[in-house]
Amino acid sequence: MATEKVVTNTLISKLADASKLIGPIQKDGENGFQHYTFQSEAAIKAAVKNALDNVGIQIVPSFDVINQYDKTSQKGGVNHFVDVMGTFVITDGTDTITGKMPGSGQDTAEKAMAKACTSAQKYFYKQLFNISDQEPDPDADNSKPDGGFTQQKNQQQQNNPQSTNAPAKRAGKSAREAKIKAILEQSKLLKKVVNNDLAAKSMFNVIIGTNGFESFKDLENASLDQLNAISNGINDAIKSVETENAEKKQKAGATA
Repeated sequence: MATEKVVTNTLISKLADASKLIGPIQKDGENGFQHYTFQSEAAIKAAVKNALDNVGIQIVPSFDVINQYDKTSQKGGVNHFVDVMGTFVITDGTDTITGKMPGSGQDTAEKAMAKACTSAQKYFYKQLFNISDQEPDPDADNSKPDGGFTQQKNQQQQNNPQSTNAPAKRAGKSAREAKIKAILEQSKLLKKVVNNDLAAKSMFNVIIGTNGFESFKDLENASLDQLNAISNGINDAIKSVETENAEKKQKAGATA
């Protein structure tokens, strides 16, 4: 007598089903100061909650503060910064999976804390369910190597043979390219001090995500101010991890 194969609906399979239900989420938020759009926390939470309810999963978050400090701006104002590590318990009532995601927030004291927790939860959901946006991938578009604008470009050069903006644009581009290279080196150092590829990648994604970017490649379109903010964020993360490592080493020495 042939034995019947029993198919169990595991927690992993439920997560896969939830991911299919979520799909792409449009960028419904807008940063009026830095002029970019983003996927809001509310849109991501709503999509994730609907999917989790359909497959019978709950995700319970908790947060530990790993660093907080104040910085004085050039105008004399004080900004509070908070870094947290979010722990997310995923369960269907039978099985459990635990994941982690760091988050950072900048604002007044209580708002900075809320933003840090929101950042951790938002990017945990995005990484767990591979949430993308609804914009077309620019790499999927067919185009000529010259972009199809050779003739127009030459015409513009003829109309403005001595454009005074060209040197400034070249200088700005060079400064941004140099900063992007510096950020790449910083990311390598972050990876080294964290000593965990996944955790380092998650921290890097959170830092660039809080500035409106999805990946390192997107930084090509970043302003110098945005790149400086990202660079400062990575430096702060490195210092935080180095401090934590030093404290762990000191405790280990004391108990030896």
